[in-house]
Amino acid sequence: MLDRTFAALADPTRRAMLQRLAHGAATTGQLADLFPISRPAVSQHLRVLREAGLVEPLGTGRNAPNQLAPAQLFLVESWAHDLAERWTAAPPPRAAQHRPTSEQEHR
Repeated sequence: MLDRTFAALADPTRRAMLQRLAHGAATTGQLADLFPISRPAVSQHLRVLREAGLVEPLGTGRNAPNQLAPAQLFLVESWAHDLAERWTAAPPPRAAQHRPTSEQEHR
């Protein structure tokens, strides 16, 4: 599911929609008013966000508002945190082995 979430988050319009939805639920029409794209394009973006588990409808029907579903964002946060912890806990890389320069090779 993380692959689908990252794919959904890769698009700047979808990230902007999530930022808007973080302030409260909005209908497709309300979101369409905020972006220079068609209403069908907004619906397509919302479909991708729903399939990634980032947005959920509040009810049924064409005019049902959509709300942020933060569970997947918490999974992304946890994954990134774990990765960062592993990186900081890893031993430092071995120093590059000394290679003689061409001048030293000729001595």
